[in-house]
Amino acid sequence: MIRTIIISRIWKVIFMEINHPKKIRGFTLLEIIIALFIFSIVSFIVVSALHNVLTTQSSAEKKADRLAQLQVALLFLSRDLEQTIHRPITNTSGNPEGFIGKDDMITFTHMGLDNPMNRLQRSTLQRTRYQRVNGNLQRLTWQVLDQTSESKPDTRNLLHDVSALHFDFLDNKNHFQKVWPPTDQPNAILPLAVRVTLTIKQWGSISQLYIIAGQPLEK
Repeated sequence: MIRTIIISRIWKVIFMEINHPKKIRGFTLLEIIIALFIFSIVSFIVVSALHNVLTTQSSAEKKADRLAQLQVALLFLSRDLEQTIHRPITNTSGNPEGFIGKDDMITFTHMGLDNPMNRLQRSTLQRTRYQRVNGNLQRLTWQVLDQTSESKPDTRNLLHDVSALHFDFLDNKNHFQKVWPPTDQPNAILPLAVRVTLTIKQWGSISQLYIIAGQPLEK
């Protein structure tokens, strides 16, 4: 009897579920529009934040590269100028040429050219020039000291975005000269020091003073 009642009630519930299903309520158009609006705002914030992070990273990498270039350029200037010696060379015109300094260019002979265990048939001296061309700080070096008409320098751009390059030369009277040898001291050999001023875009001016201790060297 009880079993029959239970089975009867189960079938009744099943019959009611089939003939009277529960209504499922969907999203309204307004709710969908609001959800899309919120999603758009969140997406815009996320994309903007990601763009800012990438832009900051790219800017930091560019600044790091420029700083590395500046450090290399200053290292070359320091190493070359502080090892300057008086060793006149013969230029392509066949004339003797010593330390030549202008407002925006400098040419000189210095020590320090690598020659491990003297394996190469060449001197450890090198003729070098620094100049500014098309916004680049250039370092020019010659393979030989005494040059011929076929002697060509190797050119390397050390630093970009250089707005100005100036050299000043300290004489034995502790006066800075714009050219070397000075017009009133045509027989001057080497300056006591060289002041290099670089003006770099977005960074401003950087000035370095390099002491020259080189002594005259016989040819």
